[in-house]
Amino acid sequence: MSTQFPDEPTERHLAPDPALMEAARARGAARWASAGELPEQQEKPPAGPLKPRAAAIVAIAALLVLGGIAIVTFNGGSGSGTDVAQPSHSYIPGLITPPEELPSEATSVNGMDPSLASSALGLVPTTTQNAVPPPAADTGRAPGGAKSFTTGPGCGGYTSVGSYRDGRKGWVDHGDGRCGSTFVSIPMSGDTRRDDSSAYGMWTFAVTGTCDVSVHVPQGDLQQVGGNPTVYYVFDRNGVGGTPMASFAIKQVDKRGQWVAAGKFRASGNLTVQLVTRGQDWNSSGPTYAHHAASAVKADCTV
Repeated sequence: MSTQFPDEPTERHLAPDPALMEAARARGAARWASAGELPEQQEKPPAGPLKPRAAAIVAIAALLVLGGIAIVTFNGGSGSGTDVAQPSHSYIPGLITPPEELPSEATSVNGMDPSLASSALGLVPTTTQNAVPPPAADTGRAPGGAKSFTTGPGCGGYTSVGSYRDGRKGWVDHGDGRCGSTFVSIPMSGDTRRDDSSAYGMWTFAVTGTCDVSVHVPQGDLQQVGGNPTVYYVFDRNGVGGTPMASFAIKQVDKRGQWVAAGKFRASGNLTVQLVTRGQDWNSSGPTYAHHAASAVKADCTV
């Protein structure tokens, strides 16, 4: 007698016909009714554990469903939402991004010396000096042999782009129009993460070399000097446009009446500093009319 199992089973079990099963249940119910009794309800046996293969299929299906929900949620669905795309690097127009780590000593960013200011956005070091702006743009030699340049309202080299007058809501000029005693209060966008791209302050320098940039923060109340923080971009060109080579931010409300060191930046003929308008000018009680202050900016440059 052979002990091997045949390749095919000798018995075949056909699946029950649902129609026949239903007809059988109906005949049984009729018999119970004719006998004057109702059939006893049978409890369904508890569901046993899923077989390993069935459990795996159920788990995979659940993961696919959850994955589809996650994708729809991240993409905002098929509607025309206004969500801002998540940044892939340190600069997205109109969006503050988390600070990045500074490049290591052995690396460089866009040909920049790693010891210079990086593209990371964050508060600048608290290197400040209590001083007033120089009375005029200084083109003489700065300490250490650097060439010193100062631009700003009343000093030349400064432009208020998109300025308008609307009482305390709009752009407000302060001072007597002279370099060192004049500054401009620039309205905030109302959002700490978005700029009004049509409005900004701009300082330009015709310089070449490595420049130590310092920003003067004037004295004034929240409506005059209220940046918390004020965000700046730095461009290696004459004017703004494209991706800046660096960015920094200053809490003007903490640095009033001081010069703040913004860092070292390399210029190949022109250097531009841009003040953008992102900022919150309201609180739970209503508008505060907080403004960013645009005063003098100084660049001490060595070739």
